[in-house]
Amino acid sequence: MTNINLYQFAKLGKPHSLRGYQYINIDNFFRGFNLSNISMQVGNEELVVENFKTHLKDRNLIKFKDFDTIESIERLRDKVVSISDKYKNDFLNDSKLPWPGFFINKNLGKSNFVLLGFSFSQNFTFCEVSNLTDFPIPYNDKFFSYKNDELVLINDDLTI
Repeated sequence: MTNINLYQFAKLGKPHSLRGYQYINIDNFFRGFNLSNISMQVGNEELVVENFKTHLKDRNLIKFKDFDTIESIERLRDKVVSISDKYKNDFLNDSKLPWPGFFINKNLGKSNFVLLGFSFSQNFTFCEVSNLTDFPIPYNDKFFSYKNDELVLINDDLTI
């Protein structure tokens, strides 16, 4: 993955089985998507996901291609996982918005508003935006739009 932007979105956990699966603590935004066959950066290695699945409630399992033993995946344990922004159009929420992590510290459209951060609470994503009131803004199509690789704040009447 050269000349692309990478964003940390997960951390690998302990091995799960003899077949090369391991736990992954992944950003809530991605938990419902099938991440099979995409490339991820794990440490300094580019790895391709062979299989990604839900396991017991909010836990996920991941298996990378060519990692079939506990020994092979044990060396990946506790490593940070990053995703390329080339996938920002592939994984969109119900409001047709990409993962907000791709836009941290970037202007929202042509405005002076900057996405400072985001959080997840009870199945909802909330964003912190510069120059707005002290409460988080829901990350949905009532407040944001996404067109031409640009995230835009469309309802900015919350200004101070």
